[in-house]
Amino acid sequence: MPAVALQLSRSAPGEQRRFERHEVEVGWQASVLDALFAAQRKSAPDLAFRFSCRVGMCGSCAMVVNGRERLACSTLVRTLGSELRIEALRNLPVVRDLVTDMRPFFDAHQRAMPQFIPRQGLNDFERLPHDGAAWQALNHQPQCIDCGACWSACSLVTMHPRYLGPMALHRALSLVVDPRDGAKEERLARVAGEDGAFRCHTLGNCRDACPRGISPTQSIERLKRLALGAKLKAWLSRLSGTAATE
Repeated sequence: MPAVALQLSRSAPGEQRRFERHEVEVGWQASVLDALFAAQRKSAPDLAFRFSCRVGMCGSCAMVVNGRERLACSTLVRTLGSELRIEALRNLPVVRDLVTDMRPFFDAHQRAMPQFIPRQGLNDFERLPHDGAAWQALNHQPQCIDCGACWSACSLVTMHPRYLGPMALHRALSLVVDPRDGAKEERLARVAGEDGAFRCHTLGNCRDACPRGISPTQSIERLKRLALGAKLKAWLSRLSGTAATE
């Protein structure tokens, strides 16, 4: 079995972050998560990291490997070489080692109104035909797994902690374009504010980091267009109302 050198970010409450080198032996099909387990069994028994499903669906094992956000369970060691530098996600407080406090990420999610709010008169089982425009608007990208990779990779989050971030804005778009949701105007006003879509500089870091192939950049651009359209519509409505009273 090939030997792999791991440079692991280690820290505990009240301690300065440091990197420890650990060498492990792994199989040809080993994932980064397997390598972490090997280190834990051998020379780093107190190493802290998160994992759950181990099949790339829950997002809990997201971390920075060789400078890029990845899911540890679905990233093969052999695709990265024999030297791995593994760190916790960026833009989040580190609890211990590779474990981050995800509350800032989910707090931003909540500020974007992520919950579905049925419109008045909605039937319990209203369906959208799969060949219709409404369904196509909803089904434009894969399902987000809330791993936090986009938040970690986003330089705007680094510079502006109040920025809603890629995942929250991506989720907001899916609700804004859903004809069954009844809070389109309020949600659009929230995500189009100073901390929302127009803060994005369209660098695409979130798109490159997403393990599911989602492009939050694309979703944010759509939100910008929808927000501008709503503002223009409101302005024209006020203009026509003023003209009618003259």
